[in-house]
Amino acid sequence: MKAHRIIAIASATALAVPTYSSAAESEAPHRIVGYLPDWNYQPFSELALDELTHINIAFCNPDENGRLFCYIPDDKLKSIVSEAHSHDVDVFAALGGGGGCDGYLQHIDTPEERAEFNANIMDYCETYDFDGIDLDIELGSNHQIWNYYGDWCTELRALCDERDMEMSTATAQWVAQKVTPETFALFDFVNVMAYDNDLDKQSHASYEYSVECLNYFSARKQIPKDKLVLGVPFYGRGYTSDGALDWNSYMSFADAVSKGDEYYSADVCEGIAYNGAVTMAKKAVYAGARTALTRTFDRTLP
Repeated sequence: MKAHRIIAIASATALAVPTYSSAAESEAPHRIVGYLPDWNYQPFSELALDELTHINIAFCNPDENGRLFCYIPDDKLKSIVSEAHSHDVDVFAALGGGGGCDGYLQHIDTPEERAEFNANIMDYCETYDFDGIDLDIELGSNHQIWNYYGDWCTELRALCDERDMEMSTATAQWVAQKVTPETFALFDFVNVMAYDNDLDKQSHASYEYSVECLNYFSARKQIPKDKLVLGVPFYGRGYTSDGALDWNSYMSFADAVSKGDEYYSADVCEGIAYNGAVTMAKKAVYAGARTALTRTFDRTLP
């Protein structure tokens, strides 16, 4: 989730797709997660809620005083949560996001500040009847926030347990370098952002990159397979003349398909690389074997 691209439940993007066999169905968790952007929440009315297990409100971030807010009007946010609950869909407050994390350090770098900030987070969740929080802290591995992140997560975990709330995180390899396995173990599940890979010169979200990401979090961070949720994009990005990922480019899967039926299964449209149906199906099969989950969709808007 880079600054210019946020995951949302709506018209054309992605989180990912695990499946499991019927023999494991009674044991494996079933998670279908989507992020609803607070700047474009109108598509909520078009969602098939029966196909989701979780909706994360993206994003709920602190003001200077450490009080969370988002840009969905209060009455509308409460209505969204209530409607989701009527379909047995859990709703989380997603904290952070690309470009939304710069104000967090000042609220967690001392025990006293963390205690006050954490109380504000819990008050916010109780006000809107959230079922949990999703930490999406997207800052480089050299940022000072990671010196306090483990303690912050430990304290939030205890507060969530007291309220029967869940806690998840959205992460990527470049984010997770200094997050320990012990900290990852505090989360109920982990949404792996296997897209926007700027090292690949052909596709920002290749099948091979998904394999690499799941292997990294499973082996290096010791996250159990049934806690991993693979993120996939329903959007594409292009490349500059020198082969670098063009962060200013964007094409939704819906836009690609609208240009011709052949683009439904293709992975490139007019120089924009994305995941077509064949690649998505391949990722679904692999994710099912690796994670024992069903499916997770993360739909993105520009």
